[in-house]
Amino acid sequence: MKKYWILILVLLAAFLFFYKLGVPTVWDNDEGQLLGSAVEMVKSHEFLTPHLNSAVYFHKPPLYAWLTSIVFSVFGFSEFWGRFWAAIFGIGGVFLTYKFGKRLFNERVGLISALVLLTTPLYIVLSKAALVDIVLCFFITLSLYFFYRGYESQSEKKWFYLMFASMALGTITKGPLGLVIPTLSILLFLVIERKLAFAFKMPLIKGGLIYLLVAAPWFILEAFREPSFLKIIFGVYLFTVYVTPLQQHPGPIYYYLLVVLFAMLPWSGFLISSFFKKPHALPLSVFLVMLAVFSTGATKVPGYFLPAFPFLAIIVGNYLNEVLAGKNKKGFIFGIVFTLMILLTAFLFLQSAIVPPLYVLAQAQLLSMIFVFLLLSLLALLLSFNPKISISILAAATYLFFVLLIGFLMPVFENTKYTPDFAKALKGEKNIGYYKTWLPPSFIYLLNRESYPTVVKELKDEKELKEFLLKNKKAYVLMTEDEVKNGRYKFIMIRAGYAIIGNVQLPISNDQ
Repeated sequence: MKKYWILILVLLAAFLFFYKLGVPTVWDNDEGQLLGSAVEMVKSHEFLTPHLNSAVYFHKPPLYAWLTSIVFSVFGFSEFWGRFWAAIFGIGGVFLTYKFGKRLFNERVGLISALVLLTTPLYIVLSKAALVDIVLCFFITLSLYFFYRGYESQSEKKWFYLMFASMALGTITKGPLGLVIPTLSILLFLVIERKLAFAFKMPLIKGGLIYLLVAAPWFILEAFREPSFLKIIFGVYLFTVYVTPLQQHPGPIYYYLLVVLFAMLPWSGFLISSFFKKPHALPLSVFLVMLAVFSTGATKVPGYFLPAFPFLAIIVGNYLNEVLAGKNKKGFIFGIVFTLMILLTAFLFLQSAIVPPLYVLAQAQLLSMIFVFLLLSLLALLLSFNPKISISILAAATYLFFVLLIGFLMPVFENTKYTPDFAKALKGEKNIGYYKTWLPPSFIYLLNRESYPTVVKELKDEKELKEFLLKNKKAYVLMTEDEVKNGRYKFIMIRAGYAIIGNVQLPISNDQ
């Protein structure tokens, strides 16, 4: 029966990650950018240089957009196909974590590690979003898995060649992090193991050539094709993001410790306990490298830390395996109590929070879900004398929580989105601008998937706004509701604090 457990876990991952995958319309900011660039690839037949709103888009290397453009070309434009690869790589990461845990320890550790990752909140969320983080996470895990296979055998060089190829795929997913994180993790691991000399036994020259052959061509071609490329991708998105909080994402130096504690519930308490038991050097090295690299950076986003989670899951998986063998009883109870404390705090905080009328029903639903999670965690504590049952209850509670969250709360959050209504109303219109507000990437994605090209122009001052409305027979402008309320503009449509004005009335209602 044991050999079928991984199949069951993969099927559970597939159901959760694909469950209502296409139901939420595209989210801002990164989802809109990635899917928007994929749409423009297909529509323009320009697959080498990504574009967004017809301008070059170098925020991310193009691997995810390339993969998405393939399914868009075959199946059409939709959020489901836009997020398809995130779910696939998420499922792949669960299976790979099983393989890695099994290789480092044994079959049961591999299975528990896969279960832990499958029911880790941050991993679930990012396996259902069109973002590059889950893909980078997969390739970093894969490269380190291949390294360890080579480290074990030492005589089989193929594992190191596969390692370099995986690093290269990670690089064209999200830049040099695909190389930097595995390399630093390997070096730290070898230092801890006092085997630094092993680094020189790896085929560094041949492996480096494989890496360059896979990763370098796109970067070299774009450097020649687009004069702004090097400045944008290396100056802004490598250097500036590290020294300046980009897109208003600052955070304290302990930011990612908090991310782990909250985004890894209900397993974070066991993770704390496991650090008192000397975890395996390789997953520990990845965690420490990730912590050092990202904690010292100025821009902090939870998803940046995702590549550490498969390795944290393995650390927890090994710890829980020892619990099942009759060890670490006190640490196991602490792990459940820690989860109960966090859930109780969240329940009390949410219960006392004052929310806008739109979210009152969502608040009640979320409170009910947390309460059920709390009761199941309490049951896990009461049954802690049987760790296998307790672990199963915690995993089932997390899984159930997210099924309910996706099924019941997502429709509420859909009501806060204004770009789907605006894009539907302006379908086929060519003269669209935006004034004194930001341009939501989801708006561009939704407009262009219906009628390409739609270029939304920035109107920098009132003079440009007036000229735009007078010059074009039919023209529409996106702005904030506050701008409309000053009385100078007649709105056509208002949603969620934003408005569309125009010089021609659209056949739509003016309801708010």
